Amino acid sequence: MNLSAKFTSGETVRQRFSRAMTREGVASVVFPVLLVAALALLQQWNVFRDVDGRLFDLSTGLERGRDPAVVVVERDAVFESSGPARFGKLDNALARLGVERIGYLDDRPLPTSETAVPILVGAAARRIPGTDAWTMILPPGTQDSGSLFAARILAPSEYGIYRSQSTVLPGLDGSIPVFDAALAGTPHRDRRFLVRMPARQSIPVISASQLVAGELIRGELSRTVALVAASDSLKGTLSTPLAPGTRATSEAIFRAHAVQDLRAGRSASRARAWEAWLLLGVVGLLLVIAFRRTDPKRLAIVVPVAANVLVLGTSWLALEFAGRLLPVTALLLAPWVITFQRILARELRQDRRLDSVASRAVQHSIHRSALREGARLPEFVEPAGRLAGITRSVLIGLCEDGSLEQVSAHDASLDDLVVSPAKLAPQLRKLRGRHVGRDATQLVPSWNTEARITWIGGAEQDLFWLFAEPPGGRTGKQGHLVRAISASFRELFRWRADLNARERQEERFMPIDERVASAISLVSTESDQIRRGFDTIETAVMVFHLIGSPLHANAGMEDIYREAELAVADTSLAELLAALTELDPVRIEAMLQDLVFNGGEMRVPMRRFGPSQRVLRVAAPGSMARGADRVIVVEAIDISELHSAADLRKAVAMFIDLQLRNDLEAILLAADLAKDPRVGPERIVSVVDRIGEAARRATGRLDEVAGLVRGETRDLVDASYPVDARKIVVEALEKTAELAEELGVLMDVAMPALSGFTIAEPRALADMLEAMLRVVIADTPQGETVSLRLEEQDARSHVRISGGFGVGFGRLVWLLTKSEDQSVGEYRLINRGIARTAKWGGSVSYWGREADGFGFNVNLRRIG
Repeated sequence: MNLSAKFTSGETVRQRFSRAMTREGVASVVFPVLLVAALALLQQWNVFRDVDGRLFDLSTGLERGRDPAVVVVERDAVFESSGPARFGKLDNALARLGVERIGYLDDRPLPTSETAVPILVGAAARRIPGTDAWTMILPPGTQDSGSLFAARILAPSEYGIYRSQSTVLPGLDGSIPVFDAALAGTPHRDRRFLVRMPARQSIPVISASQLVAGELIRGELSRTVALVAASDSLKGTLSTPLAPGTRATSEAIFRAHAVQDLRAGRSASRARAWEAWLLLGVVGLLLVIAFRRTDPKRLAIVVPVAANVLVLGTSWLALEFAGRLLPVTALLLAPWVITFQRILARELRQDRRLDSVASRAVQHSIHRSALREGARLPEFVEPAGRLAGITRSVLIGLCEDGSLEQVSAHDASLDDLVVSPAKLAPQLRKLRGRHVGRDATQLVPSWNTEARITWIGGAEQDLFWLFAEPPGGRTGKQGHLVRAISASFRELFRWRADLNARERQEERFMPIDERVASAISLVSTESDQIRRGFDTIETAVMVFHLIGSPLHANAGMEDIYREAELAVADTSLAELLAALTELDPVRIEAMLQDLVFNGGEMRVPMRRFGPSQRVLRVAAPGSMARGADRVIVVEAIDISELHSAADLRKAVAMFIDLQLRNDLEAILLAADLAKDPRVGPERIVSVVDRIGEAARRATGRLDEVAGLVRGETRDLVDASYPVDARKIVVEALEKTAELAEELGVLMDVAMPALSGFTIAEPRALADMLEAMLRVVIADTPQGETVSLRLEEQDARSHVRISGGFGVGFGRLVWLLTKSEDQSVGEYRLINRGIARTAKWGGSVSYWGREADGFGFNVNLRRIG
């Protein structure tokens, strides 16, 4: 392995990583991470606690009610006046009705009756100063260990609304159970849980006197617990999700909902800090990935809304099935703040990029010299004015201090003004920015002609052009030309101010949109002029991007598009070739792939549209594969004139051949007879030799002329493009099958079932292969076999033909190396095919030996 190459490759990877981090990492990763961290901190600091709680209330308030798992027993006045034994009677009555546990929210005497139902009594609790531990305040004289008592506390309200409750309190000797959790009898790991309070949830409230009187049927309260509360505990003192605007919910009802949730396994708890950080991190990462693949500006509404819908759905599922309240508010805000940050980062990055592009646009402009040297622009005003027929003019510069400066003049001066600079300066300031001038005849009465003054822009200072009206006034041709000149200078100065100059404060902080608009205007103007220049090219030209999209077509190519009923802007390169040539889409793709990898050109016969005969030249630069040039050019070359010239040459040659050949042959015959010794003396023989030599030279020249007429006009174009080699071989076999059958020759053929793409011209290749087969078949004895093989490798296609009795190699070389006009029959076609094969990037070899047969090997370039 080349260690230096490996080291260089490693350096390249590090450089790319470094560039990615400096260019996009801060904007696309670091900032979103910081925003997510900020949201997570706000969530941890309970900034979104109230909003999350209200969303929890909204979600749970719409839930359906469930079978009551708790019954509130009111210690009414009748019960309270029943005497000390009333609590025992109540306990027995509740046990008979089937309750699983009895909880006394308010103080009561210790149980004295025997009952199998556990009895729980609520006791006050207080925090031990200086610690996080709590302790219960038991009734005086109580010797109980505390198992019958539970802390009667309420968790702090959340912005005035009670929606959460504790399950246990930390104590010095262990956890202290809270009344609601102890009454529910269900273990709970979290110290704080959220109480669901559906509006349709039924919490039965029964008076204690009814129960003691036995008005309910035995077992009617089975699978429930009883919460016994005094009348004061059933008065509305709390603001809860049931009535958030008023203190309409009693402590007993609130605790009953808490017990209902715990017993039904429906209690919910808030997401822990690490869970909130993890969820926000995941959401932020997904948004970063989404925006790395998309445009945040276009999806500024779609992505956040879709993310919010997903967050709400996930939060509901988590609350419904996992009993976990996610950081909904932070998760809802994350898509919006990250989207805003990505849009802001994109705009800043786009502004910098557009500013750079706009600044460079002037360098590629046809006006670049004038724009680059803004100080020279005023020098063009006077000569342009003279072209328009202006006889007098003054170019006035307005300085920052209000003074006037004569920049240039033609047969006039600043002294011709009858108004002082101090009075004229305010009028000029009003004229600044206007595209329409004003009458200035009264400013220069000494000119004795109508005059106008107009603002034409400026670089370091505003320039105003004071000129005498040309003949014909404003409505004549010269007047229109003057207005066009003024508009051109304003445009040039504006381009320079937008793209290069930053002299004034308002220009220095000009929005990037205005600068880009100027750059686009500059480039479009240049593009229009280039387009008009392309239209003067005689051949039809179409320029395509590497991806196949059209870039530009000149007027000649647009005419071809109209003839073929194609749309210039909507037709891709592949579609154009399919419409203008006989190639199928697969061959077109193979041809284009070869061009973009290797460069060069291919010429393909074009379908006829109208009287013209054309050939398509498809070319690509050799550097395309390296990414330097990314264009493909299609040129339609009209070969009608070439065909006409060929036809004319053919007619002339045929005339010469028919008119003179017989005469020259007669001369040769007479010369041969004159050379006979029996005819005449030696003197006549020498003269006749000269005649014969001249006749032979004339015949040779005629043979050269005959070369112009042999072949067809299509041979003028050396076309080559992807063809199906197997199909051509099969056609050649079909054309020679009759000859093989007549001579009793067998054919041994081997070729692939499917063929790729071979670069050739199908008609010329078919003619050559057919000629080769005929030569070999004709030379093969009856009953013998002719072998034909088509082999396709990665980059080459081979056609091998062998058989026959054989011919000496020298004789075979002589037959195949003679000039085309001297070749005869099939050997002429083979000779012509060998020459063309070299132009396709292929080659032809042959071999032969007497009594050992002979054959041909055709080696062609393959691209797929």
